[in-house]
Amino acid sequence: MMNNPFRGKSLAGGGCKLWLAICSLILVSSCSSGSPGLNSYTQAVGAADEGAAIQTIRTIATAQEQYRATHGDYGSFDSLTKAGILDARFASEAPTLRGYRFTMNVDSSTFTINADPQATANQPAIGTHHYYFDSKDGITRANSKQAASASDPPQQQQ
Repeated sequence: MMNNPFRGKSLAGGGCKLWLAICSLILVSSCSSGSPGLNSYTQAVGAADEGAAIQTIRTIATAQEQYRATHGDYGSFDSLTKAGILDARFASEAPTLRGYRFTMNVDSSTFTINADPQATANQPAIGTHHYYFDSKDGITRANSKQAASASDPPQQQQ
């Protein structure tokens, strides 16, 4: 049986304060901006938000096709929500989900979707890519510097 050198010892005096100071120093140094751990977390969240934005574009495009099949043309976010095809999170002209603001341009025969990083009161914008989808070709395009458009390259599959 091993002997515990701390058994019966009290950290009451300065020992507890010293231990707390050491733990605090380690925590602060690991959370500093130079630490790859915190930066890696932020990058992972950004990648997850970008993946969610791409999936949301696909969801909206599928909803548009369902709406067109039953109504004869494409609909606004409000129309898609009222029809029960999209849920209440989309009930605005430009819904913001997981750090991305979604906008659509719709006419009777085509639609486009833009997804752009957008900070809200509850969530900062962590994603760095802007996305564009056009119903004419069904391709999601990306731009890392500004709002994406039809002239941007296709998004790499994630």
